[in-house]
Amino acid sequence: MSGKSIILLLVLGLAITLLNLAILVGQISTPATARGGTSASKLLGDEDFTDGLTKIIRKTVRDYCTVGKRSAIDC
Repeated sequence: MSGKSIILLLVLGLAITLLNLAILVGQISTPATARGGTSASKLLGDEDFTDGLTKIIRKTVRDYCTVGKRSAIDC
């Protein structure tokens, strides 16, 4: 690799590291209750979301049990 590409990779790595550090500082400085408590309760109160989540879970269990019967796993 040439010297310019190595310097470019180092600068890119430093920029990504600084961006991750800024995100981490933002996460640490924000109280946990402000981060997700209210949005999670709103999401679980949404009927479309809970219906979709229920369908995904049922399909996953059904698929697992179908595969399990072939592999002698008791469901």
